[in-house]
Amino acid sequence: MEQNNIWILTLVALAVGVLIGYLLGRVKGGSQSLVEERDQVRNELESYKEQVTSHFAATAELVNGLTEQYRRVHQHLAAGAQTLCNDPDTVESLQSSLQPRLSKEDIPTVTDAVDNTEAEELPQPPRDYAPKGAGEEGTLSERYGLHRPQPEEAEEPAPLTDAAATPVAEETRKPG
Repeated sequence: MEQNNIWILTLVALAVGVLIGYLLGRVKGGSQSLVEERDQVRNELESYKEQVTSHFAATAELVNGLTEQYRRVHQHLAAGAQTLCNDPDTVESLQSSLQPRLSKEDIPTVTDAVDNTEAEELPQPPRDYAPKGAGEEGTLSERYGLHRPQPEEAEEPAPLTDAAATPVAEETRKPG
């Protein structure tokens, strides 16, 4: 009986091993198609990146050409107006249109926004520390918050006696 159990277990183990081998072989074959698909998608992505790069390079060249043509047309119109117009105001306005409109002096800076006279009136930003006086310890001091014991004075206050409380009591007893 024991012999039969060993043979049955051996056959079951062999069947399970064959089944696992078959499944692993199928997965291995399926992974080859996944690798091929991954490579194809990678190639498509690289192709797309190249198309985008060439598109924007061509767009930049066209915009630069358009800008140059616009500048040449503007110069041609300004030169024609100068030679054909006799009005000095028109010639002056055309000359100013050929010059750049902004210079470094025209561009405002942060310090130009507020006069120095108004700077003291501006609100202060919140501080992340408590202000301290000249003789006080700062909050980052090692002794901050620790108080030294005060030496006891020589005179101790006199305890209240009944005599001190008596005049008050007498005043209240007197009929008014």
